[in-house]
Amino acid sequence: MDVGVWVLKRKIFILWLVICFFTGLSSAVNLQVTLHISGAVSGDIVIELYPDKAPITVANFINYAKSGFYNGLIFHRVIDGFMIQGGGYNANLVKKTAGPAIINESFNHLSNLRGTIAMARTTYADTATSEFFINLVNNTFLNYDSIIYNYYTGQPHAQIGYCVFGEVVSEMNVVDSIAAVATDSNDVPVNDVIIQSASVTLDLPICQEKLEGDIDGDCDVDEADIMKFAIQWLNPKCVGCYSADFSKDGEVDFTDFAKMVSNWLDCNSATGCN
Repeated sequence: MDVGVWVLKRKIFILWLVICFFTGLSSAVNLQVTLHISGAVSGDIVIELYPDKAPITVANFINYAKSGFYNGLIFHRVIDGFMIQGGGYNANLVKKTAGPAIINESFNHLSNLRGTIAMARTTYADTATSEFFINLVNNTFLNYDSIIYNYYTGQPHAQIGYCVFGEVVSEMNVVDSIAAVATDSNDVPVNDVIIQSASVTLDLPICQEKLEGDIDGDCDVDEADIMKFAIQWLNPKCVGCYSADFSKDGEVDFTDFAKMVSNWLDCNSATGCN
């Protein structure tokens, strides 16, 4: 790296470190919802949501949680080695009337890996409402894929997939305990596993539009993002894997810095962000 460029980067980095220090900033994290479980299994499942990857799906899930819709519903489908599903039926296996269906955001390419939460739906793509499932193993066959081939005919067709919108970040052992309960021939637990309540334990904005430069996902571009950008800009060892590579050219450089500054100026103007 050219010595002059390195010195310039250091100066910019130090400048923003000073700004961040005096503004008392802290790193933002994603929204979190806690499912309080009772019945055959008890405990809390903490789920971190990804509004930057699935804003419509996350907003939908948050609305159900805040309204109390999930309170008293059960995990009505449990298949060990696959997934646990809930959010639709009460203890009498009566389906609760949900809101309108949402579009399927599986095109975000988030993978149905162990511990992730995804929306349940019918065989049609845009039919998810309130029901969700938590993957017990890596169910990558549920992922979005633009083209797959029919096993019998060899003909290509679209694989829409199931939308992942978050991940269990605490108490996965509670999920595994639910997976281990006895079930009947319809995969319904013999003894109810109840979602006593679902609470939003960390409430943050849901960004309908992802701004270039909003690295921490708080719907604006501020000094915290500049600091994160600077850290990635100074580290040349991770070419191609940066969240600050807005131009998608495999590195964090002046092009990305210009994009960030433009939105940073907008977000800190009198009119604010978009």
